[in-house]
Amino acid sequence: MFSYYLFATISVVLFTIGLLLADKFVKVDEKKKSWIFKGASLVLSLMLGLRLFSGKIVLTETIGLNVNSPFGRDGQLQVAFSVIFLWLTFTAHTLLTTYPFFKNKIRILTPLVKFFALPVYIVDFIAVNTLIIAMGGADALGSGFEMQGIFFAVEIGLSLAICILTWVKEFKTKYEKLFPKFLFVLLGMIVASIPVFTLQALFGAGPATVLLKDLTFSHRVMLYGAFVVPAFIIFALHKQDYEHKRYALLYLSIATMITYSFRYEFSTFIDLSAWPLHLCNTAMYIVPICLMFKLDKVFYFTLFINVLGAFLAMAMPNTAADTTAFSVRTMEFWINHYCAFFMPFVCVGLKLYSRPKMKLFVYSLIAFALYYALVLFLNAYLTTEDKVVDFFFINSDFIADKLGQWALDLRLVVAEIPLKNGQTMVLYPLYQSLYFLVYVALSFAMWFLYELAFTVEDLYVDIYIRNKKIKADRLALEVALAGRNTSEPLNMEGTNKLILRNFTKKYSTSDVYAVHDANLEIEGGQIFGFLGPNGAGKSTIIKSIVGIQPITSGSIEVCGYDVDKQPVGAKMQTGFVPDHYALYENLTGREYVNYIADLYNVSKEDREARIEEFVERFCLQGSFDNPIKTYSHGMKQKITIMSALVHNPKLWILDEPLTGLDPESIFQVKEAMKAHAQAGNIVFFSSHIIDVVERICDRIAIIKKGHILCERSVKELEEQGIQLENFYMGMIENASNDATPAMGEKKELEA
Repeated sequence: MFSYYLFATISVVLFTIGLLLADKFVKVDEKKKSWIFKGASLVLSLMLGLRLFSGKIVLTETIGLNVNSPFGRDGQLQVAFSVIFLWLTFTAHTLLTTYPFFKNKIRILTPLVKFFALPVYIVDFIAVNTLIIAMGGADALGSGFEMQGIFFAVEIGLSLAICILTWVKEFKTKYEKLFPKFLFVLLGMIVASIPVFTLQALFGAGPATVLLKDLTFSHRVMLYGAFVVPAFIIFALHKQDYEHKRYALLYLSIATMITYSFRYEFSTFIDLSAWPLHLCNTAMYIVPICLMFKLDKVFYFTLFINVLGAFLAMAMPNTAADTTAFSVRTMEFWINHYCAFFMPFVCVGLKLYSRPKMKLFVYSLIAFALYYALVLFLNAYLTTEDKVVDFFFINSDFIADKLGQWALDLRLVVAEIPLKNGQTMVLYPLYQSLYFLVYVALSFAMWFLYELAFTVEDLYVDIYIRNKKIKADRLALEVALAGRNTSEPLNMEGTNKLILRNFTKKYSTSDVYAVHDANLEIEGGQIFGFLGPNGAGKSTIIKSIVGIQPITSGSIEVCGYDVDKQPVGAKMQTGFVPDHYALYENLTGREYVNYIADLYNVSKEDREARIEEFVERFCLQGSFDNPIKTYSHGMKQKITIMSALVHNPKLWILDEPLTGLDPESIFQVKEAMKAHAQAGNIVFFSSHIIDVVERICDRIAIIKKGHILCERSVKELEEQGIQLENFYMGMIENASNDATPAMGEKKELEA
């Protein structure tokens, strides 16, 4: 009995001295020194692997503290103690093996090592004999050494050495600010690392697993949990940065992989038929490997293939009829399939991996085809008269029996391939081919469900962000108004102006600014022409003024109302004629214009007077009460203009309004623009027809590649004898020849 204490003591002393000396005297920088810790953690992982695979843990056969207890019928206290501390030891072990790789990125790990892992391993050191009996049985403390006991003693020694060195290096560090989340993080780690034998050993066998099959209430609850758990994880972690999210999921995947691996021993790997080649079994190893080494392409295999297989397995669990709910086998089954099901889309939900594209989906199907071919061959090759090997359930009638007689009939078509050793490989070509095709079809359905889920997520995220911004803007607006009514303009001095201050717009899908640092100030009573080639940024500015798209930075004011902070007030001052309009064409012209008037709360008297004026001006008397779908292009354009002016806006914006109109319609639109400006309002006019701009505009601005090159008075150009067309072409040409103005620099080029 004394030998294991001695072995653990020697391990503690040697590893502690070795790590301290290596850290002190190795002449390398701190970054390279960190590999001392990392190397120790890798050795620690090796020790755990050797311990687990060197023999079966006896506690896996203990039922309710008494039955098959390694301590006998009077050893209930020892069993409870051993279960709890082996559980905590697995938690501490997973912490220590990941700690050196993340300690500089996640500060909470160091206090967890100092105040959780160290006490756990001190208790392990003191109770090493008791824990070795719990793992290896009553004979583990016989005259000789048990390999499992040796590996455990070395593991304790190395773990204590890592904890001691952490104390030495971090002795003066204070953690008061971290302790509020210390218990929350620790609780999550402990839950994630629960051994499969815990419930059985502490509470007995539990009810029969028939309650977890055939979609009974208990079975449905377990299925619902497969959706609730990932939702909780995403909610708990969504505000964390990338490294915290990655560590949390890596810890969870490693901890569950360890507890799942209890079922394997060294002898398992000699028998190929016992390898973890079932589809869901592979997920227990693929996910942690992907998170460790950031293997993106491998990850999408588990996202599309493992998730589907895990859900089908949970819907049709293959646990034996006499297996109980708390048994090791049941715990293995549900831990395995829960993780295989939710871990991949939690990774995507937390944005550790980007949303899959069709190319990656195709790669996952190719990988699945290779996997299917491999297990198809292994099933047939390894199956004998005494043993049926059934990886992925494609070699037995397990799935066919659930589908009905028609599926069983497909298995009657058999292909036998004789081998040189006298063995015969049996395949079911029709059934197995259909099995593959159906699974591929279900994978396509998974693609559809993922796309649907991503769409819904985007919708709710957008709603959340918008609501959050609305609340923040409302608060900022109240502060800026300093007690004034929120319906009043923010800038009382700009009640008849359109002002752009350092306006910048960049679309999320591009690294290039669509508009950068644009500044304009337009007075009421002006027709302002906005010129520039296609793609220059004209429509981007217009859409931002009218609130169709958000502002990246800077500000826009419409008649004193801030477009970002007072969007409704700004819109009430604005009439907009877009370049591509859309009307409710089953309505009549009168119904449509009245509908728009209702949106702007225009009184009955005002709307009737304005509608009568516009109908007469645009010569629509004979068609205004006909459905819009019967109108020509020019008539529809006039209805769009009427709806933009029915509330008499102070700012009227027109984006290429004359395109496709006949000369008479162009004349009518120009007259409407002049009349609106003469009433003291702003007309903001974007067009490619320079002759029209020159004849009706008071001022113009020229924009190219998102930069406003100049702002000029048309009258001043006329007085200088400069034609607008020549001025415009010279500006555009000079802007192309010269270096593009620096971001934020307003540069006026001379013609």
